Amino acid sequence: MNRIIDQDGVEKKITNKELILRKAYGLFLKKGYQSVSIKDIMEASNLSKGGIYHHFDNKEGILFKVLERYFFGTLSIDKSIFEGLSFKERIEKVYGLGVSLFAMVESMGKNGIKYPIQRLFHFQLECENFPEIRKQFRKTSIAYAKLVEEIVFEGIQNGEVKKELDPEVISCQIVGMIEGIAVHNSTVKQDVESMLTEKYEKVFASYFNFICPNSKS
Repeated sequence: MNRIIDQDGVEKKITNKELILRKAYGLFLKKGYQSVSIKDIMEASNLSKGGIYHHFDNKEGILFKVLERYFFGTLSIDKSIFEGLSFKERIEKVYGLGVSLFAMVESMGKNGIKYPIQRLFHFQLECENFPEIRKQFRKTSIAYAKLVEEIVFEGIQNGEVKKELDPEVISCQIVGMIEGIAVHNSTVKQDVESMLTEKYEKVFASYFNFICPNSKS
């Protein structure tokens, strides 16, 4: 077993397979997928070629598992986390999913990764050269938007959102603002979690005043 410090500063034990994925993800983010070799992954994980190929057939296989573990898995939503929460709290939870992606990126690598938002965007664009990955990105994006629309619809039904508003339009606005906050702050070098949380509080406080009846937050 290997020991690492996770993004919360807690030491944890991980298997060789997870170590490979973590080290490969850090390299892909820093150098780009095409520029990373199996040798680079071997050196970063301190494993032999046999140690790498014991778990994966090739670099592409590592890439697919990295995305499954660190991207699609993170955005896979268990709707039970929304039980008992208000409309505003649910939207904050959805926003937090994106924040956790960037915070995870920042924690990767021996000394962390600078400009994590920018690096994740670059990595995602490179990954879309694979048709099957592009389809998965699209599927995940649609599911994310659909979830927000469901939250908005329920908010309208229970009176937390103004009834005259169109849930599809409002959900598009919310998703657009979430993505826009990240895009417009992609040059932030570090401590993205604190920055994105602060931006959320400023942007969404005024927006909730607009869409929620008698809102004061």
